[in-house]
Amino acid sequence: MQNSKYEIITDYIKKKIAAGSLKDGDKVPSENALTNKFSVSRDTVRRGFKALELEGILVSKRGSGTFVRLRKGFSSDRIAVVTTYVENYIFPKIIKGIEATLSQRGYSMQLSFTDNQFEKEREVLTDILAKEDVAGIIMEPVKSALPNPNLEIYESLREKGVPVLFINTYYRETDIPHVSLNDEAMAYMATKYLISKGHKRISAILKMDDGQGHLRFAGYRRALYEQGVKNPSDYVMWYDTGDEGRYDMFDSHSMKRLNGCTAVFCYNDKVARELINYLQSKGQKVPEDVSVISMDDSDLAKLGDVKITSCPHPMAELGRVAAENLIKLIDNPKFDATKEFVTEVKERGSVKNI
Repeated sequence: MQNSKYEIITDYIKKKIAAGSLKDGDKVPSENALTNKFSVSRDTVRRGFKALELEGILVSKRGSGTFVRLRKGFSSDRIAVVTTYVENYIFPKIIKGIEATLSQRGYSMQLSFTDNQFEKEREVLTDILAKEDVAGIIMEPVKSALPNPNLEIYESLREKGVPVLFINTYYRETDIPHVSLNDEAMAYMATKYLISKGHKRISAILKMDDGQGHLRFAGYRRALYEQGVKNPSDYVMWYDTGDEGRYDMFDSHSMKRLNGCTAVFCYNDKVARELINYLQSKGQKVPEDVSVISMDDSDLAKLGDVKITSCPHPMAELGRVAAENLIKLIDNPKFDATKEFVTEVKERGSVKNI
């Protein structure tokens, strides 16, 4: 009977798994190989594969093959992608990189946003947990420098076998893998660049509620310590999510941190552009009076009368690697999916050699 024929395939694969010849994440023999081995039709092999997929033993990936999957997890070809924002900064290019890669590998993308709020993060994660309709999650953490009230939901997802991969930053309380910049190394490099241009008193404007801000402070501080600066924190202006875009972000109290400094390292291009606009409104020129360097090398760095020297964010490439690494995690839960990028300073016109 046809039924017994496809059971030849299922029994063969189960025996290989039981013997340890096929392990979790291993690719099983191709349809052609099994067709020739057992003298059965391709349809019979496919029926065998389908039966094992329904049992949760195999998973098929279009364009890649069929793999052993012994772990728990939600059976789906959908990936949840959750970012903090969607505005025209670096986010659209990251999302484009993710979506293009997922599509090539046979997955669809379910996109959500948290607006960098813990409550919305909880809503999104709770919905994913309840619906059980995604194969994995690419997540941008919310206010990653602060204690997170939603860690138990991440743990529940992992217990159900749903792989999670963070992008841009990570929660230090977990061992969930991440794909991001090496923020400390990049900030160190940016600060050393200013030092190489003759600057000794260097300020920084950094974000306090996102983990990137703290890592960038560590890199900035290390570079200044090496120059003999004893208290780099005295020159740092901190801000949080609620301050972004406020007209009074650069008030007189905050700007005291910048007094006497010849250069400023900015958290990102948005802050750098706002700082340049503020300085110009006060009659100061960049880079003649104050030099500015920032992170991301976004389109904002290339606009205006002062083009900003900036450290590039990989954007689409980061998205591509995040998608590839999550798929590898789905196929092999033991895969080390963490990747940190380091890029070179992109010189423009906002830093003066003194």
